[in-house]
Amino acid sequence: MATEEEKKRNLARINAMIIYGLEKGLWDLLGESALAISATVGAGMLESMEKTMGLEIAGEEPQDILTEIGRIFVDEIGIALKFDIATEGDNVEFDVQNCVLLKTEAELIEAGIQPFMCPYLNIAAAAMRSRLGVKARIDKIDVDIANKRCALCFEMF
Repeated sequence: MATEEEKKRNLARINAMIIYGLEKGLWDLLGESALAISATVGAGMLESMEKTMGLEIAGEEPQDILTEIGRIFVDEIGIALKFDIATEGDNVEFDVQNCVLLKTEAELIEAGIQPFMCPYLNIAAAAMRSRLGVKARIDKIDVDIANKRCALCFEMF
């Protein structure tokens, strides 16, 4: 029988497989048009995070919202070791260390698929769209397996 730690690892593996399968399936069906789904996916993830994790964005400052999303992912969910956010003009940049989805993102890229279901990026972009009434699009997802980090960016306009 599997230990609790093994069960947690297996749950992370199955979630990664689901994400990979969804992204690959949508990419195979829609090609680059699948990237347009990220806004809807992000809104759904944000709604879930508000209901299940107590995230509140109404009346909050954008930087505080982004910081809280990072804190929840690191401290509450534990799917990354570190989550840094920097805003510069209309760009919001993330540096995520040791994400449990890192290998999945790399596998998608190797298969010729631009990852678009990144929870960090999609939830943060959805929060900014909702809070500021702006549009946002994914600008960058760079996966660095050797250094166990992702450099992510979305642009608001």
